[in-house]
Amino acid sequence: MELLKDKLFNGISLEIINDGYIKSDSYYSIIIKVTNHNDKKKKVQLKARYVSVEEGLLDTYGDIDMLGSGRFLQPQSFVNVAMDYKELKSLHDKDRIELDINEGTIASLLLIREHGQWWIAESKERSTYSRNIKSKIEHFEAIDEQFGITLQNFSVKVEDENSLKVFCEVLALNGEIPKNDFTINIAIYDNNNDIVYTNSESKYAEDFKGFEVLTFDYIKLDITVDEISKIRIYPTR
Repeated sequence: MELLKDKLFNGISLEIINDGYIKSDSYYSIIIKVTNHNDKKKKVQLKARYVSVEEGLLDTYGDIDMLGSGRFLQPQSFVNVAMDYKELKSLHDKDRIELDINEGTIASLLLIREHGQWWIAESKERSTYSRNIKSKIEHFEAIDEQFGITLQNFSVKVEDENSLKVFCEVLALNGEIPKNDFTINIAIYDNNNDIVYTNSESKYAEDFKGFEVLTFDYIKLDITVDEISKIRIYPTR
């Protein structure tokens, strides 16, 4: 087994640095140091379950930073995260923590406590990322038609885990060139349905000849491509 503190997960390290019973509030607190060793900011989300040999499966007490929607960490920075438990009075060897990093897209871990230290008993890591995310593109034909155009033949080129390019064809509807200017917009959403990227490109009616390949180039995200839930492409004035 490997010590938790000695392992990197996609440039992120985790270390349980402190724990103790808080008498004033009657709960046990476990502090995890989360460090981003990357040269760019990283969104980190943690989900954990504690399994005590004495008290069994325990629920966390109160709101926990980074558990849920996640948090962006700046390059070469860290944050200390508290996991608090009402029923827990002390830690024991053979206690376990089931821990997901970014809903398992980075890693899913089973930690076990031995001789006062936390070891990785099981680890399922994602060493690769999906390069096929074309199915996540959404567009609305009814809106396209209002602008006298058709958007089609969408494609995505994934450059790395945080970067991509998006392409599509813009055609005049029924061969009739639009009389008004229009703008093609792109919006990228994460797993929480939050918009994490937007961009647009305007087209002047006098310059549009009825067909054009549109490129959204050099898209850099603060999330991995695996965390993209949808990519919407749509026209506006």
